[in-house]
Amino acid sequence: VLVRPSYVLSGAAMNVAWTDEQLEACLGEAAEVSQDHPVVISDFIEGAVEIECDGVAKDGELIAAAIHEHIENAGVHSGDATLVLPPQDLTAYQMERVRDAARKITKRLNITGPVNIQFVAKGTDVMCIECNVRASRSFPFVSKTMGVDFIEAATKAIVGADTSDMNLPTLETRGRPSNYVGVKAPMFSFTRLRGSDPVLGVEMASTGE
Repeated sequence: VLVRPSYVLSGAAMNVAWTDEQLEACLGEAAEVSQDHPVVISDFIEGAVEIECDGVAKDGELIAAAIHEHIENAGVHSGDATLVLPPQDLTAYQMERVRDAARKITKRLNITGPVNIQFVAKGTDVMCIECNVRASRSFPFVSKTMGVDFIEAATKAIVGADTSDMNLPTLETRGRPSNYVGVKAPMFSFTRLRGSDPVLGVEMASTGE
């Protein structure tokens, strides 16, 4: 199971427990980090692919969107993952499930501004694992790869300014970018930190990209 404290950044004190003893230790650590709020315990899905949708919404409708995949299996923190845009290994079915869910989530929450939605896919199952109503750390990568400033679009959406001249990619956009693939690779400082554990997990460890 995945043990996750409330209101923490970069997966602090988040752990995967495989035994009862590990679960007890993880709960103790999580309680120390976030004593006044509940700990979320959820099923940890092994061998799944992680997918993200970064977008900009206006009154519950996505006016800009980019779907990218992680090279590493789900379970590696998104800040430590290698991201690929456009996705190279997702099926058309998985992409359509992500598009459909992103539309419904954005509409149900009536979002205006930036949004980051994360999914896990295993076989024909595509499940939303979280929705962040804020700009994610992948917004600069998406903006550079797509050739348009998602933060500028989100700011305009929030203040009610027009974005029609920005050539924003939407969920219906195909073949963008068309002549290259964007890859975001994390950078680590394990060699500079004595005693650090170089094995990646659900708690973020990268110090740059």
